[in-house]
Amino acid sequence: ISEVRRPNGEKYSPDSIFYLCLGIQKYLFENSRLENIFADVFYTKFCHELTSILRQWKPTILPSGYVHSRVEEEYLWDCKQLGAFSPGVLLNTLIYFFTKYFSYKTAEQHRRLSFGHIVRCSRSKGNTKVACLRFYPPKEDTSTAGVPAKKRKEEEDENDTVYEIKENADNPLRCPVRLYEFYLSKCSPSVRQRTTDFYLSPERSCVPNSPMWFSTTSLSDEVLDSMLTRILTVRELHLEREKSPNDTDSDSDSDFRP
Repeated sequence: ISEVRRPNGEKYSPDSIFYLCLGIQKYLFENSRLENIFADVFYTKFCHELTSILRQWKPTILPSGYVHSRVEEEYLWDCKQLGAFSPGVLLNTLIYFFTKYFSYKTAEQHRRLSFGHIVRCSRSKGNTKVACLRFYPPKEDTSTAGVPAKKRKEEEDENDTVYEIKENADNPLRCPVRLYEFYLSKCSPSVRQRTTDFYLSPERSCVPNSPMWFSTTSLSDEVLDSMLTRILTVRELHLEREKSPNDTDSDSDSDFRP
């Protein structure tokens, strides 16, 4: 991938290289191969090189205002890089959802997530209830000495924000709430009330029917950063949303269930 060139000798754009690699992964799955070139330890060197290439990428904004990237969310589902096919894919999916709905685009922001601050709840919508996830960010240091007023206001607003993701009732296999619950079921009960960790390292020896997919050890910063770098090439993450994902309806109830 560091040497590949177009037929005319020009370099491929970073998103095009990722798109072509996703195509290879899709071909492997369609032909009953179980390797995941984006998650398996055997492909660590490849992932490191791909991450280095993708760090150079920024979305192209066409004169019409169209945001261009070869990598789109639907293609990740098609290539089985989103879903619950394996521990690595499940982690990738959670990182994608929290990037998409919370606008968390740095590893530092993702490190704020923890089991102890995410609550599954339901909201009333007419005569039905809609399941959702709510994240109550931990309070940051409130010291304001030497902090400019504008930045201080931004930090205060961040501390008061409650983030929410609604269920996808139309497609349970792509539902953030169900995938989060599945993640919980594959983690040790001892980690489920932690307020310091959320993304855990996959167990090397697990198979799909293993009761536990994840260790009690936090995912390394290097791996989290690599996964996030790939995710940030997805076109949908760079589109302006018509409504803030954190907006909540006024008809929510208090049916909180950790």
